[in-house]
Amino acid sequence: MNILAVLRGLLRLTGLLAEWARNRSLMQAGEAKAVSKGLVDAYNAIEDARRARANADSKRLRSKYGSPKPD
Repeated sequence: MNILAVLRGLLRLTGLLAEWARNRSLMQAGEAKAVSKGLVDAYNAIEDARRARANADSKRLRSKYGSPKPD
């Protein structure tokens, strides 16, 4: 009977370790997914700003707001 109790304890410990490893793996996967989404969102925002700058009519803006006069 004593050996069965030891085996049961070892199996329970193994199960707990497996569950901990699984939970840790899931948390790391979720973190990687969140970081990836953040990078994609930042890249998209930068690209939107670059497109807006490229599409701006600089001559019209300079005539409207004035360009700095060289000294």
